[in-house]
Amino acid sequence: MAKAAIELGVTQSAISQVIARLEADLGVQLFDRSQRGVTPTVYGEALIRRGRAALDEVRTGLQEIAFLKSEGMGLIRIGCPETLAASVLPLAIETFTKRFPAVTIEVETFTGAEAADKLSDRSIDLVLARDGPGLAVLSASSDFQVTRLFEDKLRIVVGAHSRWAMLAEPRLNDLADAPWIILPYGWGEGVLPDAFAAEGLPAPHAVLKTFSIHLRLHLVATGQYVTALPHSVFRLHGERFDLKELPIELPALPYGVALVTLKNRTLTRSVDQFIQSTNEIFKG
Repeated sequence: MAKAAIELGVTQSAISQVIARLEADLGVQLFDRSQRGVTPTVYGEALIRRGRAALDEVRTGLQEIAFLKSEGMGLIRIGCPETLAASVLPLAIETFTKRFPAVTIEVETFTGAEAADKLSDRSIDLVLARDGPGLAVLSASSDFQVTRLFEDKLRIVVGAHSRWAMLAEPRLNDLADAPWIILPYGWGEGVLPDAFAAEGLPAPHAVLKTFSIHLRLHLVATGQYVTALPHSVFRLHGERFDLKELPIELPALPYGVALVTLKNRTLTRSVDQFIQSTNEIFKG
């Protein structure tokens, strides 16, 4: 209560009086009080959820007015895994900011498992996600709007001057003893064992598990390691890091990219424009 009073610039007693009036008007107890402070009841939680949505609508309205008044001013908060921040997002941002240079974009990287909470509490406006367990959860929920952008492929990548790049017809058997860099979990760990098993080979040895795209790129560029990357990542960074895609087909599993927003939420004009721009890039 003291912290709330400081945040709002009023006295603690004023906060208590407002809550007491609300409880009297609603006929329910909004907070449980104890020596350790106050915690919201189920009624309080319901009011907080709706209040957060109401404040979000006000913020959206103010940003839309600023956008209209200043010819494209606003804020866009985007969440995505690191692989998309290093592949799909740069092109989307570059294209959008050329048209709307006054808009500020904030990017937060996290795993797909966090996306639902981030969207639900309105701390971000939209999520870019890959096919996998996280996107499956979002797609199955009636709370989210999922728009497919494009289908990607997972490819085996090595340094352009590595011993594997020099093979005329590389096969998985040639990579069985290679030091692999993979994701801590998910596609990088599931697709590869399946591919090797189909050839009657044991799963490759992972010397490093990491989400960091740039760490993987730098290490693979040395020619000492092998990894599997989305083709969209290779297309953006392959030439810069002197990498090569090996012509080895991996199991055909969904690995597309989608854009996710919270249903029944009014988006700012700048967010709408970003979504439209991103759709045009990857569907055009």
